[in-house]
This record gives sequence, structure tokens and C-alpha cells, in this order.
Amino acid sequence: MNMLFKKIVEGGKISCKYPKHGRLNILKRHSGVVEVTGHGPNGPYATIKCDDGKYRTLRYDRIVDPVCS
Repeated sequence: MNMLFKKIVEGGKISCKYPKHGRLNILKRHSGVVEVTGHGPNGPYATIKCDDGKYRTLRYDRIVDPVCS
């Protein structure tokens, strides 16, 4: 697993690309504040609150080009 994923912490900011609808080859940029991190049946995930107020749950193995701050 990428060492950058260890920097994803609750309360931190993240900006990354994620496949549209979670499975397509079209990437969409998501950015926001990490609200929850956890480990589900399909692997680790992070729930972020986007800048527009929506919540997104992103699986670590599908995140592309993450930038944590």
C-alpha cells in the first residue's frame, strides 16, 4: 500500500482523483476534509466532506494521485 495513505487522518484535508461512480475509467477530482476512516469488508476507506457539503466514501485502492495536507 502507498505510504501516502498513512497520512490520511481524520480532520485532515485531502484532494484526489476517483473513478466516476466508483468503477468507470473516467476520473473526477474530489477534495475536502476527512471525517471518518475505517476498514470495511472490501478494504480501508475514508469518508470525506466535500467543499460543496456532500459526503463521499472513497476506497483507498481506487484513489489516484492523493494529496494530503
